[in-house]
Formats: sequence, structure tokens, C-alpha cells
Amino acid sequence: MRRALRNAATGALALAIGAGGGLIALAPAVLPAAQAAPTIPTILPTPQEISADGVAVPLTGTVTVAVGAQTDAAAKDLLSDVVRQAGGTASFVDAAAPAGATVFLGTTADNAALPGALSAVGAANADALAANGYVIATGTVAGKPTLVLDGKDAAGTYYAVQSLSQVVADGAAPAMKVKDWPLMSIRGAIEGFYGIPWSHQARLDQLAFYGKHKMNTYIYTPKDDSFLRSKWRELYPAAELAALKELVDEANANHVNFTFALSPGNDVCYSSDADLAATTRKFDQLRALGVTSFYIALDDIDPVLKCQADKDKFTNSGFKKLADGQAFYLNRLVNDYIKPHNLQPLQTVPTNYNGSGPDPYKGQFGLMVDDSVLVQWTGEGVFSDKITMASVAAASTSYNTDHLYIWDNLPVNDGQRGRLFLNPLEGRDANLYQHIDGFTSNPMIEAYASMIALAGYGDYTWNGPAYNAATTQAAIISELAGDDPAVRNALEVFVDLNQSWKPYRNSSLTAPALSRDLAAFWTAYDAGSTVGLAPLADRLATIKALPQTLSTMAEPGFYDDAKPWIDAAAHWAAAAEQQLAMLEAIADGRGADATDAVLAAADEKSDALAATVPDISDHGIVQNQIVPAVGDGVFQTFLDAAQARYNTWLQATPAATAGGYPATASSSLGTYSSNRASNMTDGNADTLWWSSAPPAVGSTVTVDLGSVQKVGRVLIQQSDSDTTTGDMVYHARVEYSADGTSWTPAGTFETKPRIEQSFSTPVDARYVRMAATATNSGGQWVKVREFTVFGPVTDLVSDLAGANGSGPASAFDANISTAFEAASAPVEGSHLTRTLAGGTTIGSISVVGRMAGELEIETAQGWTSLGTLDPEKSFQEAVVEQEITGARILFAAGSPAARAAAQAPVVNELVLRAGGVVGSDLLIGEEPEPTVPPTTPAPTDPPTGGGTDPATTPGAGSGSAGGSDSPSSAVGAQGSGSDDLANTGFSLGAVGVAALALLAGGVALLRRRRSVRTH
Repeated sequence: MRRALRNAATGALALAIGAGGGLIALAPAVLPAAQAAPTIPTILPTPQEISADGVAVPLTGTVTVAVGAQTDAAAKDLLSDVVRQAGGTASFVDAAAPAGATVFLGTTADNAALPGALSAVGAANADALAANGYVIATGTVAGKPTLVLDGKDAAGTYYAVQSLSQVVADGAAPAMKVKDWPLMSIRGAIEGFYGIPWSHQARLDQLAFYGKHKMNTYIYTPKDDSFLRSKWRELYPAAELAALKELVDEANANHVNFTFALSPGNDVCYSSDADLAATTRKFDQLRALGVTSFYIALDDIDPVLKCQADKDKFTNSGFKKLADGQAFYLNRLVNDYIKPHNLQPLQTVPTNYNGSGPDPYKGQFGLMVDDSVLVQWTGEGVFSDKITMASVAAASTSYNTDHLYIWDNLPVNDGQRGRLFLNPLEGRDANLYQHIDGFTSNPMIEAYASMIALAGYGDYTWNGPAYNAATTQAAIISELAGDDPAVRNALEVFVDLNQSWKPYRNSSLTAPALSRDLAAFWTAYDAGSTVGLAPLADRLATIKALPQTLSTMAEPGFYDDAKPWIDAAAHWAAAAEQQLAMLEAIADGRGADATDAVLAAADEKSDALAATVPDISDHGIVQNQIVPAVGDGVFQTFLDAAQARYNTWLQATPAATAGGYPATASSSLGTYSSNRASNMTDGNADTLWWSSAPPAVGSTVTVDLGSVQKVGRVLIQQSDSDTTTGDMVYHARVEYSADGTSWTPAGTFETKPRIEQSFSTPVDARYVRMAATATNSGGQWVKVREFTVFGPVTDLVSDLAGANGSGPASAFDANISTAFEAASAPVEGSHLTRTLAGGTTIGSISVVGRMAGELEIETAQGWTSLGTLDPEKSFQEAVVEQEITGARILFAAGSPAARAAAQAPVVNELVLRAGGVVGSDLLIGEEPEPTVPPTTPAPTDPPTGGGTDPATTPGAGSGSAGGSDSPSSAVGAQGSGSDDLANTGFSLGAVGVAALALLAGGVALLRRRRSVRTH
């Protein structure tokens, strides 16, 4: 059949038998489209052999299934589900009398009818295959379309049905012949992370997932099960045993080998008869539940013998002593327990479990331990970017074992609790099966979110040479999302945000699809083109809607696991939308709209950086402890780039500040590697000090100024940047002291990588320190890039105390993300003042923030009001055009306007510039000028027109000195105005509308600047 199809497809001459019996060449055969070669079904993991030979087999109506008395029950149940979903009903009959059977199921050992059925459809049985192998064949038996599912063993039978479940469509099994078997005998996961253990339901669901994806191993060893580690000698109570029994039963039902791993290494006496007996008593508990696979975990312990008896018995030198003791203990278990009870080979992970090179411990351990013991290894590192054939071969030699298999620390996130690692399995040589027994993935604390990477392990360990990471990734996303294309697209977008495996693989791409859309946006924006705007708008809209869209995904556990990251992503996307609205507004000179958008973006970013991930403590699970990291800085980079455009447009120049005092830094925490404390005070934010442990309550980082100084401001820059969380003090208090003994608290800060503490009235201090008020629940260490103490600034003053570490300088630093926040409501005469020594010619002043009062300037004639500030507006301007010696905001006290400003004023920036105003908004103290309403096309008409005429449209033109080139309508739809933005917020759907309008109107509209009014 295959040859005939191949000939037809290549246009070979058709042959016929002539009257004389010879072959006659006919015209070239043309195969009708309806008879085109059938498509080979797609099955994952990719089978070793598969073709489209055979016939389609209907599975509707009553489907008679011939089975033996011992045919695998799980396979029968699954086949019933497959047939039901195809529109039929499975009717199981005795294989001894299979009359009328459509399906034959089982192994040749339990189904006597299988050999005949296989022969009839032209297929060999699975007996010659490796364990867990199977055969699927379709054909005609007694003139009837027939499907044969033959397993090498019960697991193979089950896997045959799992493969069938992937390809049944339109009520039928397609024509196919499959001969398949796994290349690795161990395929699965090890629950071996630190942190919140998986829930019981999550474990049950994991076991079902493993069966579906042909993974056959689950190693139970959660680090926070005290009965495995600290209380390893104690027997499980009845309730815990009952839960474990459920897990064992579920594992068996899904053909998953439940392996129980005990971790006695912290205090075991390897030569002790009592400790050996305690180990076997614990194993007996699990063996009574049906467990036949056991494991001794010797990882993450002090590499020394713990008891005097061991020290006396094992007399080798150095780490060989430890290896001798461990091998003695393991060998006694093998000979006295594993072999007498006919259990599966004992497994272990040694204390030195990474690196392929030889060392005394590895060599001695491998030499002394029984050859039957399976040895786990993590690769060249604890986290291995790549695992190569050469590395595995070398490790097998170093450990002197023929039974090496890999504990792969992907996608585990216990060391990066703010991260989800949703990238596919990559970097493992396709042919590792030639040297190792298999892999177990160490998954994340988030069990369901781990399914993306786990699907890769299932496909890779079954058939590494055929494994394709992209194919598997697409398939598992579809499986988790379900049938709704919108949900699938949303999940794909979310997975993209969590693609990086940094810092374990620094070459891994970071949110690659989002990064491409952002790069295309900036290219288009800077070139004045509309091409590339809509994809970013669509992606951001999808991300913003993730909390709603993904709530209906097929796997609700994934949604629940990922909810903190889903919500954070939505906030990041909303912040990016606001910045896009800002870009449109500054192009139009709409300062209030632009500023509203920037401040709204800051609020969304603050929400994105909220601690919403739970963690575990001595008192159990604690909610909202860790900041979810999503997008790996890509969002922040975009926000920073957009903010830079606003800053350029605003033309704010930071006021001069006092220099930092020379200082000596120290910490109560140890130092990691060469990241010395002096890096905190070297004036270079690219160098850092890094602790060697997480902070405890009361841990401090201190600078000594050498003598008592007047201090006006403190700046502590933690983590890897001012805008990303990571290794840092999450719960901090700034304190100062003149003598190093008596300390005065200044301010507290929660989850602030950049800590800024200003003093409205300078304080006297020699020492300034940051103290931890609570532990880092995620166990993060501490990085400090710079710890700077500044003197007071006398030309920036306020009689109001600042809140949240802010001071007057925060309103004059050319950074509207910082603000002077008054700690209390103003009283009569309260002010924020900047003095200009000698007088300076100022063209205009902008006020950013919300407050009630008067904007005033000081000249030779004294203080003069430029107008009353509107507390409802975030951006206001005034024309000055004269030499002044000072500017101030005289805050309103006790008035309705003051109450509208929430009593305590917030001044993000007070901008004094030499040029004219940058916005076209209403100036302070002026009535609005009449404007001509924009012309909007009828809803049914396509966008028209080429843009506004700067000569006739109020506020249009070519002014705005110092602003960067920006599109005037790159983001909003035609006809949208400042009121629309302020009242409804910016919708990224408008970008698509804007793009259409710009395409109709030409690129000139995109590049047009708005002029400012002159007076």
C-alpha cells in the first residue's frame, strides 16, 4: 500500500495486465484528491515507528472490545472514555470468543485473541519491544475495520490507549501502524524542593498527568515533610499514612512507580544497628501500602560523620571516611532488606551530587557501594545549563556506576521564589539515553505550573532523538488551555512572559515575543510609522485581560498556581498602556493627560510589585510574602524608556544636591565571595556588596561617616537595580546615631529596592544603618550597590515634615516617580520653597502633583502669586519670563480645596525652566480658551483626512522646545481628547484605531508636533 501511494504521488506510470499476460504501460496515473496519501497521525511522545498504513476504524455506536481476564484495568477504563468521547459505547467481551470485535486490547499473555488479530492486520506483536512498549495497528479482520492495541506489559497497554486518545477524531481512529517503546527506563519527577509542599490533591493530579504523558516515576521526598528528615526515625501517624496510601494507589492506577525517599543524613549513625532498624521500620510502613521502590537521600547535609562509632569504624582520610560510612549503610539496606523482599533496586543521591570530574568522595563512594544501587546526579552544576554526552560519560566513570540517572533541577524555583519557569526543556543531548537510566525533574513549588516543563521531560525521556521543544511546548499549552482559541492565545502570551531560566541559563531568551513587539513599536514610533504599533497594543490588551481570560482554562490548578504572576502581568501591561497614552499626550502637548497617565502607570507598577506569593515559615504557610517577577525586567525597561520621553518633554533639570559624605561600610551579615563591603561606598552603582546569608530580624548594614555630620538625606540602592526586587532587605528600617549606641529610627520601607530617606530638618549623625525588621520569607540574601549619606540642601526647604522618606529634594530631582509627600495637612503659611541664589531668569514653571494653594515667585519686589493651583489637576503651568530669586508653593490650609487635595499635599516635581511652557493645557489662573470640537467620522465611515492644520487648530504647531520627536496620534483614536483619557483611561484597543487613522491620513500626522501657547 505504501509503495502504491508513493508511486502515485510521484507520477509513476500506471501498469496493467495485457491480454497476453504482460505488463502494459498506461498514461501517467493521476491520483484523485480524495485518494491522497493519508496523513501520519501526530502522537506525543513521538513514537519510534509510525505510519498511516491501515484503515480508519469507526468508534461510534456499540464498539466491541476483546480483552483477556488480566487485561489492565486502567487501560480498559481509559479506552471506555476514548470511545465515549468518539460517540460510542465500549462493550468488553472475552478474548476467548471475540466474535464481532472492533478492538483488541491487552498483551499477548492476557489476550489469546491478540496474535491472530495482529497477524490479520499485518503487524508484529509487542513482545520483542522494551518494557512499556506497545503496538497499535488498524486493518481489516473478517472484512471489518479493526483496531489492535497490544502492550509489551500492562503499562505498555495503557500507553497504547493514551496514544490512541490523541488521534481519535470525527468518531474514528485513523489509519495507522505504531511500534513504540521508551528509550529511558526512568521518566518522571522528584518532589525534592524546599518550601511549601504540594497539596495532596496536587500530588494526585500530578500522578494522573504523569500517566497521560507516559512518565513512570514519582519520587516522594518533599524537604518540608518532617517525617522524611528531622523526624525520619518516627513512624507516620495514621492520617499521614492514609494520605500516602491514596497516593500509592493513584500512582499504580496510572502506571507510575511511587518511590519513597528517606533523608536521614543530618544525624544518622551509618554503622548503627538501631538506625538501620529505624530505617527498615519506616520502609515497612510504606511497603505495607504497596511501595516497592525505596531511596536514601544524602544530599544537602554536612559532609562529616556525625557519631563517634562511625568515626571509630571508618578510618579512611578526608571525604573517603564519609563515603565509606554511607556505602556501609546503603549496602546493609540492599543485602538485609531490598534483596530479601524482592524489591526494586535501592536508589540514592550522594552528598557530592554534581560535577563530572573525579574526586576522593566520588571515587570511594562508587567503589564501595553495591553495584545495584541507582545513583542520582544533577549534572555539572546544581543547576545544569546543558547536559552533554561527554559530561555523563565522565560522571559515570567518576562515580564508578552503570546506573547513573539525573536529578534535573529544572524547573524548580525554591531558590527563586518570585519566579515561574515556564520555558521548555532544552540543553539536554538527544542521545543521553545511551549512557543513563533516565531523568527525574525537580519541579516548582507550583505543581500545576510545573506541568509545562514536565511535559518536556515526558517527551524527551521517551524518545530524545525525536524530541522537539517547540512542538511539545505548543501541545502542552493547548492541553492546559483547552479548546477556546482565545484562552489558548492568552496562555501562550502568559507563558512568553515567563520564558527565561536566568540566572541558571543566562543565554535564555527573556519574554521573547513581548520583546519583539516592544522593539518593533520603538522602531515604528521613532521612524514615524504606524507599522508595528498594533501588535504591541494587542499583546498588552491580552496581558491586561489575563486574570479574566485564563480563569476559564481547562486546568484550573494552573490558574490558581499562577494567579500572583497573572495579576502582576496585568498590572505591568496596564502600566505600559498608560505610558503609551502618555506618549500620545505629550505629542499633543496635553500635559495634564500625559502626567495623569504617568502617575497611573506608577500606581499600576506599584501594584505589580506587591508581595502576593505565599511562603512557608515555622508557623506554616504565610500569604503575600514574595513579589512575583514576570517579564524579567522587559516591562520595566519599556516603562523607563517611555518615562525618559516624558522627562525630555518636561525639560526638568535636577536641583543641585549636596555630595555624599565619605564613609566606611560594614554589615552584621557575612560577605559572599569577593563582593566586599567597600563596594557600597565607592560611588559606583555597578559594583555591590553581597551577603552570604539572608537577613535575620535585627541584621544591619551600616555606614560610618567618621565623625558627626549634618545629614539631610540617605540613599540605599539594593538589589540589581532601583526598579527590580531580588536579593535585598525586604522589610527595612533606616536608623541613625551619633555614638553608635543610641539609635533613632527615621523611616520604614517595605519591598523597596531603592530606599530614600530625607530629613526636613537635618539631623546629627555619625552612623546610619539599615536594619531588617523581619526575615526575607523567600530566603533572599542581600545586595547593596550603594549606601550614600548626603549633607543638607539649604535652598530646598519646607516647614512640613515628609512622609515615606520623602523630603523637599524629592520635588526637585527631575524624577516624577519620586515626590515630596507631606506627612500632615498644611497649616497657615506652610510652603515648599526653592531659593535661586543671585537670581535666575525663568521662562516658565510647571507643577506636577496634586495640591491646593498658590504658586508664587520671589523677585526684587517680594513674593508674587502666579495663580491658584487646582487640586484636581496633576499638571499645571505658568508663564514667568523674568528674573526671580525663588519659587514656592504656598499650601492652602483648611479650605475645601485643601480637603479635596486629601489634606496632605503631594508634589512630584516643581519644574523651573528657561524656556516656555511645554503643554497646551489651561495655564494657572487663566480661563480656558474656546476650542473647535474635533471632527469625528460617522461610525459607519472609514477614517478620513490627513490630520490637523497647525495654522488653524488651537494648540497645534511646531513649538515645544527640547521635546523629543513623538507621534501626535500614535496611540489614541481620532477625536479622542484629554477629557476622554481622564474619564475613561486609555484603552490599547485605541492603538489599532489610531493606526487606521494614521494610515489614512499619512505619516505626517504621526510626526506632527503641537505648539504651545505664547502670551
